[in-house]
Amino acid sequence: MTEYELADKVVLITGGTGGLGSATARALLARGARVGIVDLHPNTPEIAARISPSGVVGFTADVCDRDTLNDAVAQLCERFGRIDVVIANAGIMGHGSTLRTMPAPAIDKVLAVNVNGAINTVNAAMKQIVANQGQVVLISSVFAFLNGMGAIPYARARPRLSSSDADSEWNSPSTALLPPPPTSR
Repeated sequence: MTEYELADKVVLITGGTGGLGSATARALLARGARVGIVDLHPNTPEIAARISPSGVVGFTADVCDRDTLNDAVAQLCERFGRIDVVIANAGIMGHGSTLRTMPAPAIDKVLAVNVNGAINTVNAAMKQIVANQGQVVLISSVFAFLNGMGAIPYARARPRLSSSDADSEWNSPSTALLPPPPTSR
């Protein structure tokens, strides 16, 4: 698989202050990208500055709120000039329970963040991605391949971001940032 060149690329990643998001931001920075992280955490700008004062900028925004995402995209473009890659990483699991015991508002929130949030993220950055012939990366979950017992709404939402025919999609440019899929299922 050809490695996607990240030097001087600008990457927007949602869920950027969490474990996976923060680690991804650091890895992208190490490969020469400039990064905008978006997260609900009120200290997102300070967290970004601790990662790299010049290479990472943070925005407090909610992936369920299109206006705040549009503002983050505009501010990132103002700071770094463009967006080449958008990574829809933000996601929540909710409290472990079954569909029967989880309150409807909790189910709605999991789906709003994990599905609609990914759509909102991509939509906010789409003009930049198309203009710059960039990449869209959707972070899915191991629940695409395993049983989601005790986390039904999450298990139903995050795998929706995974390709239905993962083996044929792994060599496409849009997944060049990701490691290859597992060899066994």
